[in-house]
Amino acid sequence: MINKYSKSRHIIVFALYILFIHTGVVQAEPRLKQAIHRALIDQKLTGAVWAIVTPDGSIYAACAGFKNNEAKTHFQVTDKVQVGSITKTVLAAGILRLATEGKLYLDAPVNNYLPGVPFDNPWQETRPVTVRHLLDHTSGLGDLRLWHLFSTSSTATTKLAEFYLKDPSVLVIQAKPGSQFSYSNIGYTLLGMVIEAVTKQPYEAYLDEHLLKPLGMHNSTFGFVSQTGKLADTSLAMGHLDKGLPYAAYPMYIRPAGQFTTTAHDMGLFLRFMMSDGIINGKSFIDKAFLSQLGKAYQTDASRLGLPLGYALGASYRDRHGVIGLTHGGNIVGYRAMMYMFPKEQKAFFIAHNMDSETADYHIFNKLLIEHLDIAAQSPPIAKESTADLADWNGYYVPAITKVVPFGLADYLSSFTKVEVTPQGASFSPFQKEPVILHYLGNHTFIAEGKSAPSHAFYKDADGQQFITTGLSTIRKTNGLYILLGWLSIAAGLAGIIFLLFSWLYKLITLRKESWRHPLVWHFIAVAIILSAMLFLLNQSFVSLGDKTSGSVLLATGTFLLPALTAVSTYKFLRSDLSTLVAKVDLLALVFVLQLTVVLFLNGLIPLMLWK
Repeated sequence: MINKYSKSRHIIVFALYILFIHTGVVQAEPRLKQAIHRALIDQKLTGAVWAIVTPDGSIYAACAGFKNNEAKTHFQVTDKVQVGSITKTVLAAGILRLATEGKLYLDAPVNNYLPGVPFDNPWQETRPVTVRHLLDHTSGLGDLRLWHLFSTSSTATTKLAEFYLKDPSVLVIQAKPGSQFSYSNIGYTLLGMVIEAVTKQPYEAYLDEHLLKPLGMHNSTFGFVSQTGKLADTSLAMGHLDKGLPYAAYPMYIRPAGQFTTTAHDMGLFLRFMMSDGIINGKSFIDKAFLSQLGKAYQTDASRLGLPLGYALGASYRDRHGVIGLTHGGNIVGYRAMMYMFPKEQKAFFIAHNMDSETADYHIFNKLLIEHLDIAAQSPPIAKESTADLADWNGYYVPAITKVVPFGLADYLSSFTKVEVTPQGASFSPFQKEPVILHYLGNHTFIAEGKSAPSHAFYKDADGQQFITTGLSTIRKTNGLYILLGWLSIAAGLAGIIFLLFSWLYKLITLRKESWRHPLVWHFIAVAIILSAMLFLLNQSFVSLGDKTSGSVLLATGTFLLPALTAVSTYKFLRSDLSTLVAKVDLLALVFVLQLTVVLFLNGLIPLMLWK
């Protein structure tokens, strides 16, 4: 017999069950929620929403923290978030749907669908860029330009082709297509254009109707969503920057690579489907063969050398926290997100933070969720081989592909890695990062300490150039002397500019009117323009960093004039009295600045036009 209290309790439980079935949301376990809430406080983050997929197909969703830090509005489990580059995984599913229908072919050249795209591909005749290359980030394209992401001139309906029409040089192919992984946002923007060419409609509308709707993702969209304006969506959590500063969403030129608004439960539906056999209502929605290829690199140098980890068809296999999972991360101004799938165990999770912090450790949350899923650790292979024949791999390595043009010089000088081969493996020391100890497995492959699978491979190309790859990054050997000379050039040039600035200010005070006839005045004019530009840039929104603004135009003008006016000052000094020590030091400082301008010009940094 059921008493009144017991009967009431059953009614409440049944009502809650009906409510959760209706909304499609089941609350996650309290202990996990408490752990994530503590981590949010420790990492000084505003809030998070997440979903867990279990082997029986259940989706558990929860949230913690603030949806809007300024208004102190608490997160709701049904609130929407932006996911940044996880957009790529969802968009890739749309490409796989079209391939399943036979409307496009993954190994067909992109120019079959986009004949007007002017790839600058030295391997065009033998290795054109294919749809698969774009999906796998193996096209050889760089990542992006500043204005692709930081610009107020883009709108929600700007034509996708604008990302290269403004500057076709973004389509330079830097490595043989298919050979190396190099993350490329512009590659996925091209995939958005491929969808539009095949379907004859905006990619957002097509994917919303023919991908998201069949998957039951009714609270998600590829269309632009913001928290401001006439069409503001109040269910979209506000994005935040460091110190909890709110920042509303804005459109960008490369929106197919990072514009997607969703909920935790909808992402749970997506992850559950991606681990399935691809069938909806008894019909193949996405070919099971495609789903089985997710994360499995295809014909790259790394895969040829036996590295099991890589990127394919919109996702990558990563070896972290003691487990190997199929994953993709994402960040966009104001948001960070991560998804993990474990197809063998039929488990997955998604988590999104409505704060893009430069200091927070987001891996803590991934570890908590992985531990909650209870994924069994994989035993690593045993290292036994000797590295006696690998001594010539000692040296310095730099990124094989420049990601953000024209900042290749910065990549070269700040992203180098020192490699030292040891009898049992190698020490892998990226600049300004903790060294990684590698253990040799034989056949030029290594495993990093703490990893579960082979992680690095050494190889040479047909020209004898030495490379090291992880499957998700590739570096090439360079002469360490060049790196040293680069740093010396920059240090000498900057020291010269600072010295001459103070030297000129001293002359301005002591010589007064006569100072304007001094040889240094020409150099000072260029430096003054650059300093004025910096003041303007510091006082404008960083979102307009890639626009033509007063600051960016002044910067381009100043950097254009710097070598010319420094040369004028040098010439006038050479024709003046150099008998004093001060004059000789001033001249030497000018020479230091001139050599720096030559280095910057050769690397495409003079003039520095942030909008190109």
